[in-house]
Amino acid sequence: MVSAIQSAPIDATQPIRDRHALQNHLIHAAQLELSTIPLYLYAAYSIQTQSYWSWNPGMSALRTIRSVVIEEMLHLCLARNLMVAIGGGERLHFYDKGFVPTYPSPMLHRIPELLLHLEACTESLMENVFMPLELPAKTDAPPQPHRYNTIGQFYAAIVDGFKHLDSEKLWADNQPDLQYQSAYWNNDGGGSPVLVCNLDTALEAIATIVEQGEGLHPGDDEVPIEPQKPTPGANELSHYAKFQQIQLGIDQIGVTWPVPTDPKASDFQGTPAEGLAEFFNAAYSYVLAMIDALYSTSRTTVQPGARSPRYGLERTFIGAMNGLLFPIANLLVATPISASAHAAPTFEFHAFAESPPKKEQLAAMCDGLLGRFPALGGDNGVRTLIGLLPPV
Repeated sequence: MVSAIQSAPIDATQPIRDRHALQNHLIHAAQLELSTIPLYLYAAYSIQTQSYWSWNPGMSALRTIRSVVIEEMLHLCLARNLMVAIGGGERLHFYDKGFVPTYPSPMLHRIPELLLHLEACTESLMENVFMPLELPAKTDAPPQPHRYNTIGQFYAAIVDGFKHLDSEKLWADNQPDLQYQSAYWNNDGGGSPVLVCNLDTALEAIATIVEQGEGLHPGDDEVPIEPQKPTPGANELSHYAKFQQIQLGIDQIGVTWPVPTDPKASDFQGTPAEGLAEFFNAAYSYVLAMIDALYSTSRTTVQPGARSPRYGLERTFIGAMNGLLFPIANLLVATPISASAHAAPTFEFHAFAESPPKKEQLAAMCDGLLGRFPALGGDNGVRTLIGLLPPV
């Protein structure tokens, strides 16, 4: 199978001088952003949320990581807004086996190589993976085909491409009504969506991505909460600095579950967690399909006094990350699979059948697990939430 990255080759030694090359770079940017989300969520899920740290009045590692994930979801949408703005929306789909990252895998566009693993949250993980991921080391080595030296250099090339190609022709196929514009982020994350319609707004979107974490220079520990409209004194820590807070023990991790590194759903066959990991993968894939549906549903359907599928998607996909994925992951990490290990979410692509609708398949999977995992039911349970999800 050809991956999304393989189907969108780039040459890092050459400047971006045509729209197709710019679209290819944005496909890479979107997958780079998506690759961080399971990585960070896995570490967050490994923290025992029933422990003291859930109720600690100070900032816990779990909340710190969650704040970064919220912003990475924003970056993912900003990359896709940029893609739609230059007429490449049909080339980018998140619910796609060739696009969903697998682990372990090397971080895109980083020299020296940084291998990404799904593993339990530790101070060492912050120091050796999460901090280097968010703040690539400086290097004077020349870029190589398909690779840049740093994430900052990668985004700088995209900025240069937008500036060089800026003309009415670049924006001629823009469909702004398909872009994500209405933010429903919680207070844990800064920034907001940018409607990309010209060079200035494209640069605003890229600045949000870069200033919040990727490509920052050493020493830039604080960034504006709203990078597009910075207000003096209204700052937050960069992603690098947030992870450093955990590494230094300021934002404490507490107790973690004994979860495996880079698990696969097939690893849990014959264990008490059998089926639950695949259910998580189905829920994760459904969220990705929801984002795809959002980008194919016009905002013109959002009208006062009328029900709108677009509005439902906008309000639900971030909520589903917490209300759907977190409870399933919580059950997984609390389920022993051996004398020394527990299960964990695997963030693999789940291929839904052509019929019945995906939502019905997800509900059926949940129904089949209620006997072993009754916590999935109840008025506020996962099964109830699935019934409230918009169909995709």
